[in-house]
Amino acid sequence: MTLSLCRFALAFIWIYQGIVPKWLGPHDDELAMNQVLGASHEQAVWIAYGGGALEVGLGLAILVWWRRRWPYQLSALGIGLLSVFVLWLAPQFLLAAFNAATVNAAILALSMIALVELRRS
Repeated sequence: MTLSLCRFALAFIWIYQGIVPKWLGPHDDELAMNQVLGASHEQAVWIAYGGGALEVGLGLAILVWWRRRWPYQLSALGIGLLSVFVLWLAPQFLLAAFNAATVNAAILALSMIALVELRRS
């Protein structure tokens, strides 16, 4: 039960974050974070689209290969790297009402719980 809850929650978060703020816009905050890297507006849009594709792909991988450890490991590693990126290069985004810290903490916790549950089964 716990693994299923983690799986569906993680898949939903990754797929939603890949589609809504990145593909259906992209959202201004997504573009601003990409432009911190020195990307032009057009490059920032393409980075958002690519990042969205990776996020949707990870969400689908969690749904398909839910009995494997690697999707959850990739989820934890990916969100860890994204968190370091935001903390180091764009810390102002941690002060927003809906910010990276809260979503990233949830993704990391769900990924770790899923890994523990897989080990138990």
